[in-house]
Amino acid sequence: MRVAVLTIGNELLSGKTINTNASWISNILSSEGANINRHLTIPDKKEAIIDGLDLLFKSKIDLIVCTGGLGPTDDDITREVVFDYFGSEEVFDDSYWNYLSDKFLNAGYQLFESSKSQALIPNNGDIIPNDLGSARGLLYKKNNTTLMVLPGVPMEMKGMVSHSIIPWVKNKIVSKIYSANLRTTGVPESVLFEKVKKIDFNSEDINVGYYPSLYGVDIRISHTDKKLLDEFRILIAKSINKYIYALGNESIENVLVNKFLNQKLTISTAESCTGGLIGHRLTNVPGSSEIYHGGLITYSNQSKINDLDISAKSIEDFGAVSQEVALEMAKNIRAKLKTNVGISTTGIAGPGGGTDLKPVGLVYVGYCDENILEVKKFNFTSNRESNKIRTSQAVFNFILSMI
Repeated sequence: MRVAVLTIGNELLSGKTINTNASWISNILSSEGANINRHLTIPDKKEAIIDGLDLLFKSKIDLIVCTGGLGPTDDDITREVVFDYFGSEEVFDDSYWNYLSDKFLNAGYQLFESSKSQALIPNNGDIIPNDLGSARGLLYKKNNTTLMVLPGVPMEMKGMVSHSIIPWVKNKIVSKIYSANLRTTGVPESVLFEKVKKIDFNSEDINVGYYPSLYGVDIRISHTDKKLLDEFRILIAKSINKYIYALGNESIENVLVNKFLNQKLTISTAESCTGGLIGHRLTNVPGSSEIYHGGLITYSNQSKINDLDISAKSIEDFGAVSQEVALEMAKNIRAKLKTNVGISTTGIAGPGGGTDLKPVGLVYVGYCDENILEVKKFNFTSNRESNKIRTSQAVFNFILSMI
């Protein structure tokens, strides 16, 4: 199945909003065996929407997934333009309007007249339900191409794709493309490429993609022959096993929390340069309350001394960014919160504050359990935000290697 993704919004073109909808839709539909042929992003203008639809309907596309512009405000013109494009008559859905009115009243709000557009349906198209919001989607067919129009709000869009579009795609796909994803971290894309390239396997027809990010590199392989794909995946996994933390799309924090749950272990954190990011990521995982006892953000030297009982002499002799202090932080947080594992971070996030001996991007991660007290040193970049993300990812990878 050939799919095009059409995203509408001035904010996407200006760069004020990152176009995460397009990447998410492509990723989820690709994993179901669809072939994403085209991405098109256009402004909230009638002419641009019409030109975009004309272009895609003239292409060899089976499905167009469009997002954006279905809200009740003046700049939400997608519904009106699509109605005009297909010559639709507006039908007011009284029952849906009453449902929305009751829903908002129960939440303590009153719907305005401008919101009545949310209850308009076409006489010659179908509606896609929206369980998480008020703007329902639209479905039209023209020749051999189906158009599905969804709201741009990511949470609502994802729910509608999961509940309506994915089942539709699965039902329509004749020749399924199977795919597998291997998640790695702590290794450059170039190293993975060289290792995979050396695998002795007749894999010319297998599509191999490398997708690097601050969190690591995903390797996605796809083929129409599932048996062949599985054989190749096993060989890749053997070749780069020490770098893989998940087969599929599971996050590393999810892997860690589940591993701690299975082993009935607990963890606490003492964070400096990451500013609470590790605790934040852990608590995003359901069930983390059973394994995460909490943490301290000891950003200043004084808070390390006062709140975490770090020796003032250690900071004076070695500096707050040092393996000695990192180890003491991990040891003390474990004792203070009575957990199986204590973890710590201290580093120079940047962009300033570095020296020749301790450059920007230098990070120490401390680990402490009943038997092990260990530290790892990392050298990242000069970008503050990326250093925090890379450190948190390195922490999770470090912990997984120790338990």
